[in-house]
Amino acid sequence: GVINYKGIITVLPITEIVSENDFFDYEAKYMGKSQEITPARISPEMTLKVGSMAKKAYEVLKMKGFSRSEFIIVNNEPFMLEMNTIPGLTTESLIPQQAKCAGISLADLFTNAIELSL
Repeated sequence: GVINYKGIITVLPITEIVSENDFFDYEAKYMGKSQEITPARISPEMTLKVGSMAKKAYEVLKMKGFSRSEFIIVNNEPFMLEMNTIPGLTTESLIPQQAKCAGISLADLFTNAIELSL
């Protein structure tokens, strides 16, 4: 996830999704057939590369609030699949999990979003 936090474009810790199925399908996403691991178990170099790509997309698209980008890594090369501009924001959603890992509470995350929109 990438957010504007207190006026600074901030890359949140990356979440790794491990599906028990061949694909991250409905069953994996909604029926507990996957694990969400934050921070992701990837190298510092890959973390920097993926974070830089997500931040660049955020900046190029002139985003202002929350974004969640999805990547797949093939042969040690990250490929962006999509950017979600309206990601889930429940306590179980990825952006709040990533923010928590970065030391940002859910209350601070929402307060920041409200203040930025004023």
